[in-house]
Amino acid sequence: MDKRQRHSNLRFALTLAASLLPACASAEYPFYFQLDLEQQRIPLAGGSRLDVGTFGITYREYLTPGTGLDLRIGRLGVEHKQDNTALGYSPAGYYAGLGFTTHTPSNQRVQGGLDLNYNYYYSSEAQNSDTLEVNWTQGEARLWGALRLGGRFKLYGCAFALNLSGDQTLKGTTPSQQTLDNRDSGGGCAGLVLETADHGVIGIEGSGGARQGGRVYFGRDFR
Repeated sequence: MDKRQRHSNLRFALTLAASLLPACASAEYPFYFQLDLEQQRIPLAGGSRLDVGTFGITYREYLTPGTGLDLRIGRLGVEHKQDNTALGYSPAGYYAGLGFTTHTPSNQRVQGGLDLNYNYYYSSEAQNSDTLEVNWTQGEARLWGALRLGGRFKLYGCAFALNLSGDQTLKGTTPSQQTLDNRDSGGGCAGLVLETADHGVIGIEGSGGARQGGRVYFGRDFR
C-alpha cells in the first residue's frame, strides 16, 4: 500500500470515528478533553532510535462512566538518531489516532484499567533538492493500576506493549529508503495526578523500555 492510499485510509477512519463518537456516546455521561506535551525516545531495530516530541489534544466520549472512545490529533517533531543516511534533518509534521479506555470507578481508593491506542505519525523536511519523509504507525496496549493518596493526589503505574512500523524515505540526489521497527516490545510507566475541584486533572508521567521519556498533561471532564 503506497503512502497516498494509507493517508486516504487514515482520513476515512478518522472521519468515520469522529462521526460515530457523538452517536455512540450517552448524554448521561460527560466528555473529556486533554492537552498533552510529550517527549519520547523509541529504540529501533538496527541500533538507531526516534526522538519524538509532540503537542496534541485528546477528545473522549464516554459510553459508560468507565469506558470511552478517544480521538487524538497534534503536531510533532522527529529526529532519527544514530542514522547515517539522512544527517542534519529534523522533520516536522502531525499525528492522528484513535483509542479505547476502560477502568474501574474513579472514586475508589484503588483503581485499575486498560488503554488501547493506535496512532499514525507523518513528518517531512526539504533541504535544497532533497526531501526526507518519516512516517509510521504506533500501536500500544497498557494495563495500569492507581492508588489514591491523601488529598487530591493519585499515584499510578503501568505495563505496556508497543508495536511500531514505518518507513524513512529520502528523495532527491541520493535517494534511499529504510524500514523502521521498534527494538523492544514492552515497557513500564509511573505517574502522579492532581485532581482539581472542577473535575480537572494535572498529570506528569515517566516511561521506560520500548518507549522512553515523559509527558505532562492537563485534562477535564465536562459535565
